[in-house]
Amino acid sequence: MKRRRILVLGGVLAGPTAAARAREIDEHAHITLITREARVAYASTGITYHLSGEVGSLEALDRERAEFFESIYRIEVMTQTEAVALDAVRRTLEIRRHGASEILHYDALIYALGARSGPMPASIRGTNVNALRTLEDVAALTTALAAGPVRVAVVGAGMHGVAAVDGLVRAGAQVTLIERDAAILSQFGVQATRVAHEALAARAKVVTGAAVVDARTQDDRVTKLLLSNGAEIETDFVLLTAGVVPRTELLARAGAHLAPDGTVYVTDRAETSLANVYACGGCVSVPQALTGAHVFNAQGAVADKVAQVAGANAAGGNAKLLPIAGSMIRRVLDVVVARTGLTEKQARAVTGANFQMTTVHAPSHDAYFPGSALVLVQLFWDRSTGRVLGAEVAGPSGVDKRIDIVATAIEAGLTIEQLSAIDYAYAPPYGCQRDPVNVAATAAAAERAGLARFVTPEDLLRGGDDVQRIDVRPIEDHALRRIPRAQSIPLSTLRSRLSDLERARPVVLYCDTGRLGYLATRVLLQHGFADVANLEGGFRSWLLSGLDVEEGKS
Repeated sequence: MKRRRILVLGGVLAGPTAAARAREIDEHAHITLITREARVAYASTGITYHLSGEVGSLEALDRERAEFFESIYRIEVMTQTEAVALDAVRRTLEIRRHGASEILHYDALIYALGARSGPMPASIRGTNVNALRTLEDVAALTTALAAGPVRVAVVGAGMHGVAAVDGLVRAGAQVTLIERDAAILSQFGVQATRVAHEALAARAKVVTGAAVVDARTQDDRVTKLLLSNGAEIETDFVLLTAGVVPRTELLARAGAHLAPDGTVYVTDRAETSLANVYACGGCVSVPQALTGAHVFNAQGAVADKVAQVAGANAAGGNAKLLPIAGSMIRRVLDVVVARTGLTEKQARAVTGANFQMTTVHAPSHDAYFPGSALVLVQLFWDRSTGRVLGAEVAGPSGVDKRIDIVATAIEAGLTIEQLSAIDYAYAPPYGCQRDPVNVAATAAAAERAGLARFVTPEDLLRGGDDVQRIDVRPIEDHALRRIPRAQSIPLSTLRSRLSDLERARPVVLYCDTGRLGYLATRVLLQHGFADVANLEGGFRSWLLSGLDVEEGKS
């Protein structure tokens, strides 16, 4: 029987994973793994944790080397080898190795060349500039950190840039984070972004709304970055983390169907539009669980799932890729931020007038047990169907558990009513009798059932002076800080002070986190008030929205 010939392009994560999976399916196939790097497979997502010192040795990130794949999986490994041309009709790949060209034939090819950092001005060049994507990048930086205090400029405040700041600050570096957009973490909404921003700003310098336009160099090293707002940032090291560009040029020249962002479309079998060519890793677009549209999600967990499917099918299997929720999570110094499903903008576009967002702040675990902290949970859902569309979660602890709960709900097509009723494991050190996700879904279900109406801080601001703003928190909290023009009527006295309110004018009630505001809303509705709403997320959400407050005695 003829042996199947499988070529795998790309190392680090997706390529090696696909190659190993192919071997599991076909013991007799001739599998060759080709990478232009000297290393084969390493944990690129662990790089920033080596910076912080939590992963003490680079060796811990680079355990699966060429000899590992050759001895355990019987996979031929070609390192420092460049793929030059792909001919999908003849099923050939031209490679360049040690200065010489060679033509390889294949029965199936797995494309896993990933992505590279986005372009920067040509002036940002120097021996102290890198993208923090390889073990060589991190080795150069850790050597500099070991020599003493180092000033590091991180350009780009997406997920990769924020992770870099986290590691650098923990290592003792003086960090400046530079983002050309008005806010960091563009895939997140206002409140989760502010949670992350405040954590970063407490221990690093954060510059938003400014782009790097030029640099000053000395002895082939960048010493100063010049920003579009006129600021000048002196630095010892520059990390370019702004955006990624899929490495799909080879596929494009071979005639593959690419997405507008340069990624390659793959089917649920990880197939490209080229016969017998599969793709995985940080260069592919895969179907999204809610819309079915192809999306680019350069997350390690997604890369692994697609690689498993690509490897199996290239070897003759019949694996299928489930649509992805699109989950992501990052530690940001003292807090964690995470999201899953559709973003707020995407959910609004899909549902139109049926879009609904519910925001709560609930304890990560029972408040009486040490270490409890409030967790922000924002659910996006469809009013017409009740289906959960997405979520953002942020806080000091318990974020990972909650985002995974919602990701599972999205994949399963659950409604907010179903999500509100799920029974989660409970013990005081780990959660609450009513989990924060239960709380958020219960609030959403109450609104869908017509038990209350919720408004966002932005909605309240747009309401103007006609809206009666009622603070139902204790008097001392109101006296300390409050929403401008708010009247203090604590919930404990609300029933006896109904005459203080004008029934003909709209009323918005708020507490600290939204819970008491909801109860106050139910009181007024059952006493005949018609235009009543609760400020979702309460005063805490007002603060996280960056809106003005009044301080001192009212």
